[in-house]
Amino acid sequence: MTLKEWTIKQRTLKQRLGLVSGIVFSMAAAHQARAQNVDYGSLEQMFGQPVTTSATGSPQLASQAPADMQIITADDIRRSGAIDIPGVLQFVSGVDVRTYGALDAEVSIGGFAQVYNPRLLVLINGRQVYNDSYGFTVWNSLPVQLSDIRQIEVVQGPASALFGFNAASGVINIITYDPLTDKTDTLKIGIGSDGTYVGSLVATAQKAGKAGVTVQLGGIETNEYSSDSLPTLNAPYQTHADEENYAIDGRAKPSEHTEVTLEVTHSDSSESSQSIIYIPTPYQFRTQSFKGGFSADTAWGLFNVLGYINKDQGTSSLPLGGTVDQSSWNQVGVVQANDLFKIGTTNAFRIGVEYRTNREWDPSDFNGSSDYQDYAVSAMWNWQITPTLALTNAGRIDRLVVHRTSPVVAGTPYTQADYAHAQLTAPSFNTGLVWQPTGNDTFRALVGRGVQAPSQDELGLDVANPLGGGITQITAGNPYLKPSVTMNYEIDYDRVLAPIESTLSTAFYYSTVQDLLTASSVLPGNFTYPYYVQEAQNFGNGQVYGTKLVIKGSDPSGVRWNLGYTLTAVRAHMDIAGPPATPYDFNNATPVSAIVFGLGDSWNKFEADLQGKWQSRYTDVILGVGAAGVVYEPKAISNFVTLDARIAYNVTPHLVVAVTGDELQSNQTIVSAGPEVDRRVLFTGTYNF
Repeated sequence: MTLKEWTIKQRTLKQRLGLVSGIVFSMAAAHQARAQNVDYGSLEQMFGQPVTTSATGSPQLASQAPADMQIITADDIRRSGAIDIPGVLQFVSGVDVRTYGALDAEVSIGGFAQVYNPRLLVLINGRQVYNDSYGFTVWNSLPVQLSDIRQIEVVQGPASALFGFNAASGVINIITYDPLTDKTDTLKIGIGSDGTYVGSLVATAQKAGKAGVTVQLGGIETNEYSSDSLPTLNAPYQTHADEENYAIDGRAKPSEHTEVTLEVTHSDSSESSQSIIYIPTPYQFRTQSFKGGFSADTAWGLFNVLGYINKDQGTSSLPLGGTVDQSSWNQVGVVQANDLFKIGTTNAFRIGVEYRTNREWDPSDFNGSSDYQDYAVSAMWNWQITPTLALTNAGRIDRLVVHRTSPVVAGTPYTQADYAHAQLTAPSFNTGLVWQPTGNDTFRALVGRGVQAPSQDELGLDVANPLGGGITQITAGNPYLKPSVTMNYEIDYDRVLAPIESTLSTAFYYSTVQDLLTASSVLPGNFTYPYYVQEAQNFGNGQVYGTKLVIKGSDPSGVRWNLGYTLTAVRAHMDIAGPPATPYDFNNATPVSAIVFGLGDSWNKFEADLQGKWQSRYTDVILGVGAAGVVYEPKAISNFVTLDARIAYNVTPHLVVAVTGDELQSNQTIVSAGPEVDRRVLFTGTYNF
């Protein structure tokens, strides 16, 4: 493409941008519009760029979203050659992916990296997959096949005003293809080193414009990484990892102005996972979900109701003076209702309510069960001030009420009455000003307040363990914990670089975090004979200074490239000491610098891509045995490089064979305090029918 052709293209795009707000508002809220989920494919073809709902809850172009957002497309996912979602995310600038096992990873955004990261919210088609037991995401239990994902939207910065609790540092929103408008029929099988086998099937049946259903199922089997470098305390380390899951997604249009959605998912996984006490431990997870939704295009706007139930069961074998088997069950029920409407041609509004109930039951850890209810109201206003200037304001208030259905054990510092009266109110908001003075330039000024709620473990854990000599150890939740609050202030600038057919994206932010939360099991306790008591706490505050620079482009010949740099500087002030007393060393737990780079090309029937990441040193932690007994041992992780590559050949228009190499830079690489990561080579065949 010549510079003149590129200039004409950008002038046309600028003219389109002036029309976008009116078209999108009409699509989302006008009486004549069809009630449906966003038709991403049609809008992408119309405007030549991805469409998102993750910033405001209403559809808009990614370039106009009032958020620091990166969108990973289906092409990006395919070219990565990854076998799971963390494998895709590890090459996204600003996302820290830490590997602790063949199928175990921790993902964080915006600093304060830790095991069981509670500050990142993950969704699949609007359903939260956050595990409320201990406040984290079980990445290897997500019931979605990579070939069915249309895009992954990565929002960096607080987004609680739209999504609620735990979107404190960011959101990862996974969007699958819509069986009403998209037809996905794919079979993929693969075999590789380390005893790795992968397989997935996605099939869609539809009656055009009326109904559609997509069925997807898949699984992964592989050997765990070697445990030779791990402490001897880790006796029951598992040598095999696997996961299996399926999902059924059905959508129908009873009339031109209504739509119904139904979804059922199930997953099972087994692997060695880094536990909440920072030691690799055999875990088995089972998750199930049931979701239903209804939308209607009415004279009062686009009305949506969504309800779902998540069921999670986890079983672990902790090596604490011998193997201790533990099981827990958690169930979440959510009902949401919202209305998206417009007033005039330049103002769009979204109002909503939500009810959420969460129950944890475990005879050993919770002495029965603990639960809470959350009641929330929210509102969003998007004002297109001029064709090039837009202001978005969103706010939400959550009211969480704690309950307990079982009596507390003797020695616990709280009574049943304490739990009966415990409650908290947490407001959150997001404000974003987006200015596009030309078709090549976009400026954003963003302010957000995100909220992290205490997990069930932090609220209701209640365990008594005899230590001998008449002494009993009590590990207890705290019903009076405050939510942890993140305030983020950010300036972004994006620039289309016509001469090199690329886009430069920059972000500069400053965040404060108040009332950091931690579970009782990783804290020193207080001794008052005959009880040694550990309880969950708010234990400190912190700040993060961050910068992100990303350039990405491609040309008509098929060559594509990307280069990104991120700086994340954390300054935490904690009320408790770090290792060896506790595992927290937030000032050093996140790499300060990281560079992501990629290069690819498509020619004739071939496709080749190389992706890499360099990150600076950081300090991880693992539980070990010291002179004073069991302690948290800091482990320095030197700066390292990760290199992945994929080469694919289109045998026919329907059949693609590929070879992928992970961690090509070394046979084994130390990336965390867990086992060293192995190099892996995988051969796959994909048939699209």
